[in-house]
Amino acid sequence: MAQAQDPSEKPNAAAETPDEIVIDDDEIVVEEAPTGASATATATLTDEKTESTPGSERVVYVATPVPPKLRSNRVVGSLLALLGAVVFAVVYALIVALLLQLGLLPKVNPESGFGEFIQDAVFWVPVLFFAIGFVLVVLLLNRAAWWLHVLGSLLVALIVYFGSIAMLLLVTGIAGDQKSFVSVATSAYVLIATFTAREVSIWIGFLIALRGGRVKELNKAAREAFDSEQAAKGPAHSTATPASSTAAKAPDGATSA
Repeated sequence: MAQAQDPSEKPNAAAETPDEIVIDDDEIVVEEAPTGASATATATLTDEKTESTPGSERVVYVATPVPPKLRSNRVVGSLLALLGAVVFAVVYALIVALLLQLGLLPKVNPESGFGEFIQDAVFWVPVLFFAIGFVLVVLLLNRAAWWLHVLGSLLVALIVYFGSIAMLLLVTGIAGDQKSFVSVATSAYVLIATFTAREVSIWIGFLIALRGGRVKELNKAAREAFDSEQAAKGPAHSTATPASSTAAKAPDGATSA
């Protein structure tokens, strides 16, 4: 016969032991809400770092001293050389006119005179080559002394001589009047033009050399003034320092005194 259960006996919930939940220490994550003080500190630190960035590096740029540019004598010398071409043409024409008047020079044509000579190639061809040769010599010599212009006059004379021979042979060949190289090379007109070219280039070269000497003195004075100015400023201004090597870096957050 089954035993009746005492209704007064009730299961004790406290007596029953539930399953234990074990949590490792590593799995415990504690999150703390930022307080007002920590937020303020963070903002202050951030602002201070941001403000220190522009002042943390100071770049000093040192300008490179530019020496004075050397003055040239080529432009003025070339203008004087072109003026010399005009002088050459006048002197060449006067010498030929005088020799024709004295009968010491054969005429270009049996029935021609000085007027026909001025219009003939034997006159303007040497003038053309004198202008070309003299300008080239002046561009080459620039501020050179007079004795170099004396040597350069030989080059001008050679340009006039051989240039005139080549051009006159070409012109007469085109005109149908064939002349030999020897007849043109020994022509009195070509020889007079060559002699005149050398003399005119010597004396016009003297004027160009005078101007070149004055230009050299001006360049020397400008250079001395530049050196004196740099010496007065001291070694810090005499040489240029790259911007990267002159940058002074301060630690972040540092404040200037």
